[in-house]
Amino acid sequence: MIRLHEIRRVLKTQPEVFAYTAAFDNSADWHPSIMTAKQVSDGPPGIGTTYEVEVRFGGAKLPMTYEVAEFEPHYRLVLKGRGPNVEAVDEVRFIEDGENTVIDYTTTLNFDNWVGFVQPLARPVIKRVGARAIDALVASLEG
Repeated sequence: MIRLHEIRRVLKTQPEVFAYTAAFDNSADWHPSIMTAKQVSDGPPGIGTTYEVEVRFGGAKLPMTYEVAEFEPHYRLVLKGRGPNVEAVDEVRFIEDGENTVIDYTTTLNFDNWVGFVQPLARPVIKRVGARAIDALVASLEG
């Protein structure tokens, strides 16, 4: 298991930050490992909304399906992802701080089969990519 935890402050209101982050189909615009992301269920983001995502992992492109598992407008979002040999849980909390918002982002990755053996080697790379992703999220929001 690899767990990433990042906290950033963004110069946008809590509703703006939540709405942008909850629309996970725009994650390809800010996450360096996500090549494409498309909402495949109908309606606005909420519990049960699903996304098909193509992730760059090493030199490979991996398909993943993400589903919104928990959805507390303006405060909390949990997405669960599944792809070949990997499960991901992304939990994002949004904390109002005046006119700013604190993003508290935690990702947990669990690898199956042989991929689990390379986990110790992949951990530093995945942690760097996770930190860059949150920095890019903030830049997108403030851009």
